[in-house]
Amino acid sequence: MLLFAIILNACGASNKATTNLVDSDTNKTQQTLNGTFNVINTNSKNLTITFDETTNRVSGFSGCNNFFGNYTLNKNSLVFSGLGLTRKMCEEQNNLAEQQMITALNETTSFEIKDNKIIFKKAEKELLSAIKNTDAKIMQDHNISIEYSTSTRAASKKITLEDKTVSVQNRNDNTPKTTNCSNENWAKVMAMVSNLNLKTLTTLEPPSKAHQYDGAPLAYFSITKDGETYKTPAFDAGKPNKEIEPLVSMLINIAKSTTEKN
Repeated sequence: MLLFAIILNACGASNKATTNLVDSDTNKTQQTLNGTFNVINTNSKNLTITFDETTNRVSGFSGCNNFFGNYTLNKNSLVFSGLGLTRKMCEEQNNLAEQQMITALNETTSFEIKDNKIIFKKAEKELLSAIKNTDAKIMQDHNISIEYSTSTRAASKKITLEDKTVSVQNRNDNTPKTTNCSNENWAKVMAMVSNLNLKTLTTLEPPSKAHQYDGAPLAYFSITKDGETYKTPAFDAGKPNKEIEPLVSMLINIAKSTTEKN
């Protein structure tokens, strides 16, 4: 019996040691990603990447456009898929930075986290580095694009507001007229957007429907956030649903000042 007790205790100790080893290895390799990181090893500023661990969606600002897509995480392996971009025109330097960043993300197969720094890797090669941002609000505005468009049989106009710039393009314009949006106006617009339930935009009833028989110019309004676009039904230009009327009016006024400057 004494010998049996000694053997039993030895087996229990062995199992405990094995369990602790497994737990230790699991804790060592299992890492999670969530929140916003600022990319640091590029020539461009303000590049960001945001992970949402609840949906496995990724988004951010890549130097010219906002990008969005999905990611798959398995311990320390990381793969991005379905990466897409908005379609803003930028200077060559910003386009190059964006191309480099998106290429690095597409080539990523693993990652490593040291303190608040994340390193994206392909095998042992480091592709990109970013630092965890502790400010929950920082750079989130880069993930928002607002568009208002009107059209008739003879003319059309599109107003786009994103990344603190506003562009206006008429049907016959080869390129849009673009200028910076003031910090004050940008802050007002973002405050208005934050008060909207974006998912309800697709259900907003227009107060009038004269556009259906050419009695008024046709208008649309949409907001794109983190790669998801929320678009209203068609309405008469100048007569949006009351839910979005202040925001549409603000956008038109900003665009008017842009046209006057140009």
